[in-house]
Amino acid sequence: MLALAGCAEERTLSGPCTDCTASVHPAGIAEPASADFHGTLLRASNWKFDTCAKCHGDDLRGGTSGKSCFACHAEGPTSCSTCHRDDNRSATHAAHLAAQVDCSECHRKPTSWDDPGHIVDDALPAEVMFGARAAVTLDAADRAGPPTWDGARCSNVYCHGDAMPGGGTQTKPRWDQTPTSDCAMCHAQPPPSHTRNDCATCHPAGAPHVDGVVQIGRTTGCDGCHGSASSPAPPMDLAGNMLTTAIGVGAHQAHLQGLSALRAPIPCDTCHAVPATVTAAGHLDAAPAEVDALIGWDRTSQTCTTWCHGVARPVWTTHGDVVCGSCHGVPPAGGSHTAAMTIASCVNCHAKTVNAFGNILVSGGFHMNGAVDGN
Repeated sequence: MLALAGCAEERTLSGPCTDCTASVHPAGIAEPASADFHGTLLRASNWKFDTCAKCHGDDLRGGTSGKSCFACHAEGPTSCSTCHRDDNRSATHAAHLAAQVDCSECHRKPTSWDDPGHIVDDALPAEVMFGARAAVTLDAADRAGPPTWDGARCSNVYCHGDAMPGGGTQTKPRWDQTPTSDCAMCHAQPPPSHTRNDCATCHPAGAPHVDGVVQIGRTTGCDGCHGSASSPAPPMDLAGNMLTTAIGVGAHQAHLQGLSALRAPIPCDTCHAVPATVTAAGHLDAAPAEVDALIGWDRTSQTCTTWCHGVARPVWTTHGDVVCGSCHGVPPAGGSHTAAMTIASCVNCHAKTVNAFGNILVSGGFHMNGAVDGN
């Protein structure tokens, strides 16, 4: 306090201070570990910067002392960074900041250093006042109470999973424990409501995390996880594959676009149950996607036993020319067909399906529709 009183005395300097430690300040004035450190003295004086201003000027840029506070405090002695320096933060503070958690999520954030309740007339420690994120509630049944800080640990905060379904190992973390980036701290891996643990399949890298919104997919549509903006079917598949040789890609587009020119495009619901929403029951469950049992899909051989291909068994991940005769004979066996018939004969009985040149009338939708088109 004697040192503080000495600093508070009105002084008249004849010129710039050349040896301020020897003539004005105690020896420890610039030593953070010293009891005479200027920051410590300022705190003891209840942050009376006007005392400093007597020699360093009202703007603290030198005044009669000729010594600017900005020489050491580049943003100014009253800026946030002067007290809350990167090298003066706890590891836990640093971990929160690295996760882009703003100070206002845990403290009242002042607009100016001398705002009421900040440091003037306010004793340490800093008060914890939770912001909106800690109170996020995805399901009211999962929240046991309001966000709480007991001086050592947080409880009932969304940020650490304590207001979500159970499963995390440290949902009530202590502030002084070593921060980690283990996903299982806040929720199980996978969480209780999940049937798969390949997080990146549904939650893309780079998506916001712990922000109160469950981010599923790259976009909100089907193409958020598979396909593209022009088509909901792969490519790309859930694993990011783009080539038809990947089973998740295969002949999706060949079916969806009718690339063989043998029938109209085949909609997704021909082979799969199409969910009404991304989170509809049975959608985000175990991989791979289920195929309608009537299709007769064999994943091992990558073939179907459905009538669509007749006796042919094309492999899902291969492609090639498909012509009349690939699925049935020309002419087909049985019925009123005779061996003398050619491809040009089909129009005589199947005028809605084929023209006189033997070309399939794809737009009519009668070929491979489950019914025989006959006159």
